[in-house]
Amino acid sequence: MNVLFQLLLGSSLLILCALVHIFVISRIIGNLQRNNHFSAQRSGRYQILAVAGLFMILLGSHTVQIYLWAIALWLLGALPGYEEPIYFTLVTYTALGYGDVVLTPQHRIFGAMISVTGLVMFGMTTAFLVGVFSRILQEKAT
Repeated sequence: MNVLFQLLLGSSLLILCALVHIFVISRIIGNLQRNNHFSAQRSGRYQILAVAGLFMILLGSHTVQIYLWAIALWLLGALPGYEEPIYFTLVTYTALGYGDVVLTPQHRIFGAMISVTGLVMFGMTTAFLVGVFSRILQEKAT
């Protein structure tokens, strides 16, 4: 797999993952706006459960993205079986990169795009959660 193909395919998957994550976050925002989950009238217990639910939904979005990358690695024949592509993608997406499973040079750049995806999506998740917590604190102050 040449460098240009790795970059194009990796960028395409990154965009797909971004669309998945943006879709999930936009649905969450719509739900929060419709139901006002974090108003001052809601109990603290309710708000904790609501934040836990948000976290689980966002974690689900990350999991879907990890599987998309793992399937791509498997379809390309970059890693054998089903466990190795999932494991490699998980440690690369989270930027841990243990190094015990590595890609061949013809898939190396494609693999690096997994890390870029994880960094961008975790950044998006962090920004979203900071906004949610800011909103909760703002509601509690009023």
